[in-house]
Amino acid sequence: MAWVYICIAVGAAGFLIWIIIDYLNASSGLKPKADMARLEIRECEMQIESEQSESATIKLEVEELKKGIGELETELTEVSKKLEEYRERERRRKPTNFKLED
Repeated sequence: MAWVYICIAVGAAGFLIWIIIDYLNASSGLKPKADMARLEIRECEMQIESEQSESATIKLEVEELKKGIGELETELTEVSKKLEEYRERERRRKPTNFKLED
Protein backbone atom coordinates (compact mmCIF):
# COMPACT_ATOMS: atom_id res chain seq x y z
CA MET A 1 0.00 0.00 0.00
CA ALA A 2 2.89 2.33 0.61
CA TRP A 3 3.94 2.02 -2.99
CA VAL A 4 0.56 3.56 -4.04
CA TYR A 5 1.21 6.59 -1.86
CA ILE A 6 4.75 6.82 -3.21
CA CYS A 7 3.46 6.70 -6.81
CA ILE A 8 0.88 9.40 -6.06
CA ALA A 9 3.57 11.58 -4.44
CA VAL A 10 5.97 11.05 -7.36
CA GLY A 11 3.19 11.85 -9.85
CA ALA A 12 2.23 15.00 -7.95
CA ALA A 13 5.88 16.06 -7.73
CA GLY A 14 6.32 15.41 -11.46
CA PHE A 15 3.19 17.45 -12.21
CA LEU A 16 4.41 20.34 -10.05
CA ILE A 17 7.84 20.21 -11.71
CA TRP A 18 6.15 20.26 -15.13
CA ILE A 19 4.06 23.30 -14.10
CA ILE A 20 7.17 25.13 -12.83
CA ILE A 21 9.12 24.38 -16.02
CA ASP A 22 6.20 25.54 -18.18
CA TYR A 23 5.93 28.74 -16.13
CA LEU A 24 9.65 29.43 -16.52
CA ASN A 25 9.44 28.85 -20.29
CA ALA A 26 6.47 31.18 -20.60
CA SER A 27 8.06 33.88 -18.44
CA SER A 28 11.36 33.67 -20.31
CA GLY A 29 9.47 34.11 -23.58
CA LEU A 30 7.61 37.13 -22.25
CA LYS A 31 10.66 38.83 -20.75
CA PRO A 32 11.96 40.30 -24.06
CA LYS A 33 8.47 41.52 -24.90
CA ALA A 34 8.21 43.19 -21.50
CA ASP A 35 11.61 44.84 -21.99
CA MET A 36 10.54 46.14 -25.41
CA ALA A 37 7.30 47.44 -23.91
CA ARG A 38 9.25 49.27 -21.18
CA LEU A 39 11.50 50.85 -23.81
CA GLU A 40 8.48 51.99 -25.82
CA ILE A 41 6.90 53.42 -22.68
CA ARG A 42 10.10 55.36 -21.89
CA GLU A 43 10.23 56.70 -25.45
CA CYS A 44 6.60 57.78 -25.25
CA GLU A 45 7.19 59.47 -21.89
CA MET A 46 10.18 61.34 -23.31
CA GLN A 47 8.12 62.39 -26.33
CA ILE A 48 5.29 63.56 -24.07
CA GLU A 49 7.73 65.60 -21.95
CA SER A 50 9.25 67.23 -25.02
CA GLU A 51 5.81 68.05 -26.42
CA GLN A 52 4.75 69.51 -23.08
CA SER A 53 7.82 71.73 -22.96
CA GLU A 54 7.18 72.80 -26.56
CA SER A 55 3.56 73.59 -25.75
CA ALA A 56 4.66 75.64 -22.75
CA THR A 57 7.03 77.70 -24.90
CA ILE A 58 4.31 78.11 -27.52
CA LYS A 59 1.89 79.33 -24.84
CA LEU A 60 4.44 81.92 -23.72
CA GLU A 61 4.94 83.06 -27.30
CA VAL A 62 1.17 83.30 -27.81
CA GLU A 63 0.85 85.44 -24.67
CA GLU A 64 3.60 87.73 -25.93
CA LEU A 65 1.89 87.98 -29.31
CA LYS A 66 -1.44 88.79 -27.63
CA LYS A 67 0.25 91.64 -25.80
CA GLY A 68 1.74 92.79 -29.10
CA ILE A 69 -1.69 92.60 -30.73
CA GLY A 70 -3.12 94.86 -28.04
CA GLU A 71 -0.38 97.40 -28.63
CA LEU A 72 -0.87 97.22 -32.40
CA GLU A 73 -4.62 97.68 -32.01
CA THR A 74 -4.08 100.85 -30.00
CA GLU A 75 -1.65 102.08 -32.64
CA LEU A 76 -4.20 101.24 -35.32
CA THR A 77 -6.91 103.23 -33.58
CA GLU A 78 -4.53 106.18 -33.21
CA VAL A 79 -3.55 106.00 -36.87
CA SER A 80 -7.18 105.70 -37.96
CA LYS A 81 -8.03 108.78 -35.87
CA LYS A 82 -5.17 110.68 -37.48
CA LEU A 83 -6.35 109.53 -40.90
CA GLU A 84 -9.88 110.73 -40.20
CA GLU A 85 -8.52 114.08 -39.02
CA TYR A 86 -6.44 114.33 -42.18
CA ARG A 87 -9.47 113.53 -44.36
CA GLU A 88 -11.57 116.09 -42.50
CA ARG A 89 -8.90 118.73 -43.04
CA GLU A 90 -8.72 117.85 -46.71
CA ARG A 91 -12.51 118.04 -47.05
CA ARG A 92 -12.44 121.49 -45.54
CA ARG A 93 -9.76 122.56 -48.01
CA LYS A 94 -11.46 121.16 -51.10
CA PRO A 95 -15.18 120.99 -50.41
CA THR A 96 -16.22 120.98 -54.08
CA ASN A 97 -13.93 118.09 -54.98
CA PHE A 98 -15.50 115.78 -52.38
CA LYS A 99 -19.03 116.88 -53.19
CA LEU A 100 -18.55 115.87 -56.80
CA GLU A 101 -17.14 112.45 -55.85
CA ASP A 102 -19.90 111.59 -53.38
